[in-house]
Amino acid sequence: MHFGSAKKWLRGGLLALAALQTVASVWQYVFPRSFYDDFPTVRLDPPYNEHLISDVGGLGLALTAMLYFAAWVLDSKVVLSALIGYLIYAATHFTFHIRHFDHFSFLEAVGVGTGLGLEVALALVFLCVGWRVHRAESAATTRTEAVTRRDVSDQEPV
Repeated sequence: MHFGSAKKWLRGGLLALAALQTVASVWQYVFPRSFYDDFPTVRLDPPYNEHLISDVGGLGLALTAMLYFAAWVLDSKVVLSALIGYLIYAATHFTFHIRHFDHFSFLEAVGVGTGLGLEVALALVFLCVGWRVHRAESAATTRTEAVTRRDVSDQEPV
C-alpha cells in the first residue's frame, strides 16, 4: 500500500471508529435510561444504573475525541495511541459480552458477537496500517537526517 493512500485509509478508519463511538457515547451520556431501555440487547444485562451508564458514555466521549483528533492531525504517534486505547476498549467490551450470552437468543448472540468482533477487527486493521505509516515516517525522517548531516559535513569551512 502506498504511503499516501495508507494515510487516507487510516484517516477514514479513524473517522469511522470515532463516528460509531460518538453515537453510542452521546446516547449513553445524554439519554442513559433510553440507552438501557432501547439499545438492542442491553436490557439483557444487569439492572439499570444511571451513574454507570453515563460514566461509560463520558469515557466513550473521551475516546471519541481522541479518535477525531488523531484523524485530524494524523501524527503517527497520536494515531497509534488512540487506536491502542480503542482496541483495548473494544476487546474488553467484546470479551465481556461473549462470556455473558446466557439470556440472549441465538440471533441476539450472533448479532452482538459479530458487531463487537467487527470493532475489534477494524481496530486491529487500522492499528496495523498506523504502524506501517509510523515506520515509513520514521524511515523517511532517518533518511532526511542522514542527508542533512552529509550535506553539512560536505560544506567547506569558511
